[in-house]
Amino acid sequence: MDTSVPTPRLYDDLAWLWPVISPPSHYVAEAETLNALIAQRLGGGPKRILELGAGGGHTLVHLSALSVDTSRDAGGWGGIHESVAADLSDAMLAHCRALIPGIETHTGDMRSLRLDQTFDAVLIHDAIDYLLTEDDLRRTLHNAHAHLKPGGLAFVAPTYSRETFHDGEVADDGTATDAEEVTFFSYVHDPDPADTTFEMILLYLLRDRATRKVEVIEDRHTCGLFDNATWMQLMQDAGFGVEFIEQETGAWTLFLGTA
Repeated sequence: MDTSVPTPRLYDDLAWLWPVISPPSHYVAEAETLNALIAQRLGGGPKRILELGAGGGHTLVHLSALSVDTSRDAGGWGGIHESVAADLSDAMLAHCRALIPGIETHTGDMRSLRLDQTFDAVLIHDAIDYLLTEDDLRRTLHNAHAHLKPGGLAFVAPTYSRETFHDGEVADDGTATDAEEVTFFSYVHDPDPADTTFEMILLYLLRDRATRKVEVIEDRHTCGLFDNATWMQLMQDAGFGVEFIEQETGAWTLFLGTA
């Protein structure tokens, strides 16, 4: 995440909301896609995976051999891989450790964090949305390459590329905890099409079950927006052979790099 802009509250004091509004069960299809590509390109059996920007571990839980059995109850399939998680947010990594007991975690910036380890695969999911410039991306992709074994795979999966971005897109959903009813809305828009950013605005409506009072919270996220050609060129510049992996839905964009 670019530290020159405020940290969105979802990754700070509102981090408790993350597993409520975006539970691990929402990530099964994406994890299955990644696991299939790992097996296809690297062969079957356990591999070592590093996720940069792992957040609450909601993708990694379905891949990790340390995943709790409840991940299956949530729609998962029980992973086989040895996983390591890194993120800027301690609050999000706390969620990750609760979800994947015993997982190795590191607090740090994906652009600069260096571990004295190499991996079969490095995953950078939607956390890469928060990199706002080509230089941010370049640093991160070189860092990912440095953590890979020869022939290893880098999965880079921004939510949007410029080709898939829909200005003014709105989504909403609702759920509940024991204490609160949670309704949330997201709105994405591009204030300046000439630059490389867009804004995501999240609104949370929290109704206390006991008092029935409603709190409305606004949470603004500044994110990067780049076209497919830029993504692929920057990955090539970092030393990867690059493929664009076509997806059946527009829920994410996936680039596969081979070290």
